[in-house]
Amino acid sequence: MTKDDCRANALKCYRIAQKAADRDVRRTLFDLAVQWRELADQIERLRWERAPAPPLTDGRTALH
Repeated sequence: MTKDDCRANALKCYRIAQKAADRDVRRTLFDLAVQWRELADQIERLRWERAPAPPLTDGRTALH
């Protein structure tokens, strides 16, 4: 699962929640949307942390 998949799921939950008549269902779907978004953010952070550092102009490796 990618961060884009998670963000797409968040958007789906949000859109369905907007149309839900039941308040509890709407709240649950909004909560799910937030959780999907947070998962996407976590995936993005993990990929950034694990990405190789770019080399500096003098050949050394930069720190993140």
